[in-house]
Amino acid sequence: MGRFAEQTKQAPQKTTKNKGALRRRRMYMAVMALFVIWAGSTLWSQNVHIQDRSEILAQKRLEQQAVQDSWNKLNLEVERLQDPEYIGQIARKKFGLYPPSEVPIIQPQNQDE
Repeated sequence: MGRFAEQTKQAPQKTTKNKGALRRRRMYMAVMALFVIWAGSTLWSQNVHIQDRSEILAQKRLEQQAVQDSWNKLNLEVERLQDPEYIGQIARKKFGLYPPSEVPIIQPQNQDE
């Protein structure tokens, strides 16, 4: 063969082994893509569910704080009602009751000067 003679080049033939490997790779990629899509949708739905629960929890904590405040006020009132002097103040203020030795000073409602 000479310098200018045509050389025959043969294209590499794909064997069945290479086709099988390509097919397995495509199947693997398809399964992985489906898995990633499923995992992403699950993560998204759980995130939405957690946000809803967080809002409910925040409302419940506000309600709990309000109940705790009213509970503390009632406990303070119960402690104050154990004091005889406080009971006397309530009797004077709400019911107009005074001890016999005490003379009440009542101011008139309308003062015309």
